[in-house]
Amino acid sequence: MMTKNSVFISHSSVDKPLVDKLVKDITAIGVTVWYDKFDIALGDSIPGKINEGLANAKYFIIVLSDASVKSNWVQEELNFALMKQINLNGTFIIPIKINQCEVPPLLSHRKYLNIKDNYQTSIQELLDLLKRDLEVAKTFKDKELYPWTDTEISDTNYLYLHSTRFDKFFKMYCDFNWTANKTIDYIVETLNLPWHKEVAEFGMKWSFSYGLVFNEQSIGLSSTLLQSGISNGETIKISISGTYEDLAEKELKSMWDGTKMYEMGGAIMHERALKEKISKRGILKNERLKQIADSCFSHLNVTP
Repeated sequence: MMTKNSVFISHSSVDKPLVDKLVKDITAIGVTVWYDKFDIALGDSIPGKINEGLANAKYFIIVLSDASVKSNWVQEELNFALMKQINLNGTFIIPIKINQCEVPPLLSHRKYLNIKDNYQTSIQELLDLLKRDLEVAKTFKDKELYPWTDTEISDTNYLYLHSTRFDKFFKMYCDFNWTANKTIDYIVETLNLPWHKEVAEFGMKWSFSYGLVFNEQSIGLSSTLLQSGISNGETIKISISGTYEDLAEKELKSMWDGTKMYEMGGAIMHERALKEKISKRGILKNERLKQIADSCFSHLNVTP
């Protein structure tokens, strides 16, 4: 879903003639652009308006030129965008090179558009990318699309990744030669998904298993993404199953079986605390179990 100030264009003022053309082409397809030339009025706080534009941006386009790579302003804007991406709350970073210059180290592994050689071809690739994101989001009822949080992996190969469990929709960078098993490990590590998690307030310990689904078919763990027919821009789902161990009930049953020693006053208080945890869960029907399991993924409930 494209939001207000969807695209922020970071650039040097030296490059405004070309950036003017870039802004015109992007807005022509109905995408909102934050551009200092239009969005900073006389008397406005420049840092304040820039921070506002960055905070609302879904896409961060950085125009790379000999002038911009030396600009402190551009470097600060890039740092802000990188932090947004790492923190799961949403900025896609798209480098566009307009003349011969040294690409900043933080962007060296990223695919960039080379406008200096062929503007029309490069700008069309950018417009197609923006439109593709919109089209895929519509298949998920205009769900918010989040950037991948790994800023070190190349963005040449990408997939759209969705989960109903943590209800997030990511544009994920990957290697199509990875097996499904390796891909799952990578997703779990990057998004900090739990294999096991204790929910102390309910006296439960959850264990999770993960799988990948493409075209409504599960992918074998030893199959590579390529072997499964997956290519650039495809959508896959991550399936998540959970089982729980009832720690509170287990502890409650073992309290008076003679295997443990308690001071009587402390034992009564401990028993009461365990019963309160069990009571707090409510009736453990499927919907309630799903709610508790979903709480294990609450760290992903970040809004942009």
